[in-house]
Amino acid sequence: MTEIVRFAAVAEVDADLGLLTAAERARHERLVADADKQAYAAAHVLVRECAAELLGTAREEIVIEQRCARCGSLEHGEPSVAGAAAIRVSLSHTRGQVAAVAAGRRCGIDVEKVSRGPDRALSPREAAWVEGQEDAAYAFTRLWVRKEALVKAGHGSMAAAQRLDVLGGDAPADQVGEIRLTQWEGSGLLGAVAICADMWTGKC
Repeated sequence: MTEIVRFAAVAEVDADLGLLTAAERARHERLVADADKQAYAAAHVLVRECAAELLGTAREEIVIEQRCARCGSLEHGEPSVAGAAAIRVSLSHTRGQVAAVAAGRRCGIDVEKVSRGPDRALSPREAAWVEGQEDAAYAFTRLWVRKEALVKAGHGSMAAAQRLDVLGGDAPADQVGEIRLTQWEGSGLLGAVAICADMWTGKC
């Protein structure tokens, strides 16, 4: 079993709201801006398409569940495919762009518009590297999407983002421990995918 990774413009996804669960539709309806609603729906359909391709089934057969491992809430937490414990999924969205991954191991994905975030999200070494780059916003976002993808794959915490150093030498890392990182780039957008070496042994 391999992984299926997709980045897509929101307009490229046939985001049928009928595919979403009642919980997903409720979260969708609570969003205010149409652009946010469209991105949410597209990401939740795209992750179904990735899972369906990996499992060799139709996207209509995929049910995405979401539950927080800490508090049990169905309003947030890691997404999963109902009845398919052998695969993991992750999704991300920003206005106009979505991303999703399905894999036979722990995984994470993120997509963001290029922007300059705060130094408090970086380690001192990362902050110094960003400051020395010609395009600080682009440099910051390259690091940030890696951090987000790693956390979604079960490695580290965004609450302690400064301690999650993703700088390898003089460039953002392509490997952190047992986790492989791959960067994606679009117009004014950056993304990253994190794929763990092993789903069950905690090597993330």
